[in-house]
Amino acid sequence: MKRRMQVVAVVVLVFLASVPGLALEPTGELNAGIGLEWNGDDQKLVHSSTRTGFRFVLEDGLDFGGRFHFSTKGWWDWKHKDGNLSLDQLWLSGYQGDLDYQVGHQVISWGTADGFNPTNYFSRMGTDTLLSGNMSGDPLWAGQAIYYGPSWSITGVVVPFFTPQTIDDSMKKMMMDQNPQAAQVFQAMEDTKKPRGLGKNSEWALRVETQMAGFDVQASFFSGFEPLPGLEMVLTLNPELGVPVPTLQGTYRRQNFAGLAATGTIGPVGVWGEVTYGGPSKFSASENPLEVARIPLSINEKYLQAVIGGDYTFSVGNGLLVQAQYIYRGQGSLMEPYVMPNLETGEPGEIEKAHYLYGRLGYDFSPSSSAEVVVLHGFKEEGGIIRPAYTHRFPNSIQLQLSLITPYGDESISSLGTRGQVAVTYRF
Repeated sequence: MKRRMQVVAVVVLVFLASVPGLALEPTGELNAGIGLEWNGDDQKLVHSSTRTGFRFVLEDGLDFGGRFHFSTKGWWDWKHKDGNLSLDQLWLSGYQGDLDYQVGHQVISWGTADGFNPTNYFSRMGTDTLLSGNMSGDPLWAGQAIYYGPSWSITGVVVPFFTPQTIDDSMKKMMMDQNPQAAQVFQAMEDTKKPRGLGKNSEWALRVETQMAGFDVQASFFSGFEPLPGLEMVLTLNPELGVPVPTLQGTYRRQNFAGLAATGTIGPVGVWGEVTYGGPSKFSASENPLEVARIPLSINEKYLQAVIGGDYTFSVGNGLLVQAQYIYRGQGSLMEPYVMPNLETGEPGEIEKAHYLYGRLGYDFSPSSSAEVVVLHGFKEEGGIIRPAYTHRFPNSIQLQLSLITPYGDESISSLGTRGQVAVTYRF
């Protein structure tokens, strides 16, 4: 898939550059950053990366009233001699009466909460997402249409080809620290085949939105697939040895969710909330007579997800923004997508419901200078992440950002290590 996106990006860019008279004005950004990590074993600061990158955007209006958008992005790490070039977004939008539509490679972002959105069904979020603070999600090939009624709207999204979530390096490290069998888990995930067949690997969602008592209220339904494959430990009898041999097998199961979301204000306080209920279909029974048992490593029942939060700006200096959210995950920990079974008893591992508190403080020292501190605390993990950041915007569209990520508490989280970044971005 990554190679395919690179080819598409290059082909489209060459095509656009060759079309005479195409009135597309380029915009984008250039960035450079230095990554630093604290090595707890050696008690010293380590230079982890030197990365440069770009995002190039072409967008313009069309004669029929629609818009065309193309963007590509890439990066190169000078320390590790590694890089990537990929398609970012490529879409066409338009309208016909009360109907708006957009088709192509685009970001689908639903929900009312800050970052943690149970009703954002198409979002792919990993550990690096949490650490970076960028929770907008990756683009995907989709068609989206919105019909506007007198006091309501209905949105439909169709994703013709399912794209799984990738496991980032940070999540791999945490899983390796927690589970001695993590290497087998990764291999089983790689070996899991995506659903195939026209219409059989598609996803879709509907959302109805209206106003009630001053609140924006959304009701939605989603039918798609698990972002990560559901895994089972299969115990198969070895006829020669007379003992069961364990293997891991994965399946991308179809899942359905119904959700509600709302946002509004109570006096000077902004409030929001989201809740979904649903889950994947249960694992199929095996017809292999040599199989002794199948033990799920993934959740195998319906579950609830919810988030509720609010924000308020205190009249301190230029205004102190205080934001707080409570997050509930019936499917378990953000940091632990799979739970290993008890091989002695043959019982599945217990998937414990997870509770989190998310807080953010933000302050603008001036129109060009700001700082924020983000904290995510997990009660199940008995730890979390603290992310302070400072941003200064210079004239001529140049921005400097200093950020630090400090995990604390449980070893599975603290093993990520403290890391910092100095980044400069130029937007044109």
